[in-house]
This record gives sequence, structure tokens and C-alpha cells, in this order.
Amino acid sequence: MATSNAATNYLERRLLNFLFKNNAAIGGVTFASPGDSIYVGLATAVSAAETGSLTEASFGGYARQQVAAASWTTIGADSTDTQTAKNTSAIDFPAKTDSGTQTITHVFIVDASSSGNILFVGALDASKTLAEGDIFRINATNLSIELK
Repeated sequence: MATSNAATNYLERRLLNFLFKNNAAIGGVTFASPGDSIYVGLATAVSAAETGSLTEASFGGYARQQVAAASWTTIGADSTDTQTAKNTSAIDFPAKTDSGTQTITHVFIVDASSSGNILFVGALDASKTLAEGDIFRINATNLSIELK
């Protein structure tokens, strides 16, 4: 489905600050553990993945989907170059309720149901055009977030 290895500048800066500065505030904001506040969103275009600059899907019925911490698995050992997180169950988006079509090109990970900070952005293996009544589904283990 999609593999995201494009961490945003926001996430990279917060991770370094968390590790090396004891999570000292940057611009008055600390890096909180997202835990159960991880949401998956859909995008129709990405202009700059590293800054999280994207066009979020806007079809009727669309909403980011919350994926709890228990619904992710992490793969990798300290001795391997690639560390991976994958969804353990399907992520279903609501059916498209309006007419016309919308083409989904990317998936992103964000820390809020609206607005928030985009953490990762990844292109789909193939774009998917949705028509009225279509449901966008990410099957279990098909969303991979890789750190190398």
C-alpha cells in the first residue's frame, strides 16, 4: 500500500530535542508522546513531504482515522538498519458520500484528528480514484513507517 520513510522536519527536530535536550520546549511546545493520538489521513497531493505540505482529501464523509497504540507493531532489532512500524488491523475510511471523483496519492500520519502536526508522509504504490460509495481501506500490515 504505502511505505513512509519521509519524516517531517517537525518530527526530526522534536526527536532530537527529546533525546539531547531532555525534551526542552521549542517555541513553548514540548514533544508529547502521541500514544493513542495517532491518526492516518489521505492526501491528493504533496508539495513538500519534509515540511508536511500537502492537500488533504476533502470528499464527503472523509475523516482522519485514529489508530491506537495497540494497533501498531514494531519490527527490527538494535542490530538492523531499518526499523519499521506497521498497522496490525485494517484502517477503513468512511464511504465517499458526494458525487464526482477524488484521487488519493498519499497517506500521512498526524497527531490530531484535525490540524495537528504531520509526522510522516508516504506515496501510495498506486494512486486510487474514489467515486461515490467507495471506501478507502488500508489492509492490515500494508502501512509501513520506516526509519533508516
